[in-house]
Amino acid sequence: MSNNNTFSSRRFSLLFKQHFIHNNKLLLYSTVAYVGVVFLLLSLVQVAENFYPHDLENFRGFLIGFVLVCGILYTGYAFPAFRSKESSINYIMVPGSVLEKFLFELVSRIGLILILLPFLYWVTFNMQGYFFTLFMKYTFEPVGIQYLTKVEIPDEVDGLFWFVTLVASGVMLGFILPFTGAAMFSKQPLIKTLFAVAIIITLYSAYAYVVVEHLGLANYNPNDSLWLIPNNVADAYQFFGIALILANLIMIILAYRKLKEREV
Repeated sequence: MSNNNTFSSRRFSLLFKQHFIHNNKLLLYSTVAYVGVVFLLLSLVQVAENFYPHDLENFRGFLIGFVLVCGILYTGYAFPAFRSKESSINYIMVPGSVLEKFLFELVSRIGLILILLPFLYWVTFNMQGYFFTLFMKYTFEPVGIQYLTKVEIPDEVDGLFWFVTLVASGVMLGFILPFTGAAMFSKQPLIKTLFAVAIIITLYSAYAYVVVEHLGLANYNPNDSLWLIPNNVADAYQFFGIALILANLIMIILAYRKLKEREV
């Protein structure tokens, strides 16, 4: 066992190999369940719409919903060995540094799902569309795989780079928050994380309301030199984009520090 911050590609690959050997059935069942849920819900919606085939707009809408919901559920139960004292001891005894174990959880819980969940959704979406054409008079138009990453952004958006950064960082934070919560809480990590986030949002909203409405901040017009206070849409994209990037980094550092504490 190694508790330092060294990194060995060999040990790192062995962590993946060990994980897939011990959890191959669970991973297979989870994949089948995900594909089944996607197929079923797409079919129910199509039936409700008089069996009219799904189009590109439906593809994009369901893609966001399925990946976010299933991804949050999966990342929210990262570090499964921490759910009991016995499994925690076994996890600590696994050969590998803290850095290697942390990167393994980060890649397997967030990196892979950002690739596998959209891909499986794309396969299921087209499979479901072709399946219904066997019984319906309508023609299904398949959706190309390029639409998994192709996003249409309105031309009138100011500050395109920071707008994309803001959206991407917000999506990542949606996965990193439950991932960090799984490292912080041993029992029911996802529920406790969602509860903690709800409390923080409520307190922040109340604070912002008091500052804006009762302290008169809404009537204050900042000049251009006050870069911490955005005064146009482009500056707002940049301000909140940077804030979300910092939030993601802080959450990752907190999760890593918590793993190091458990390894001591």
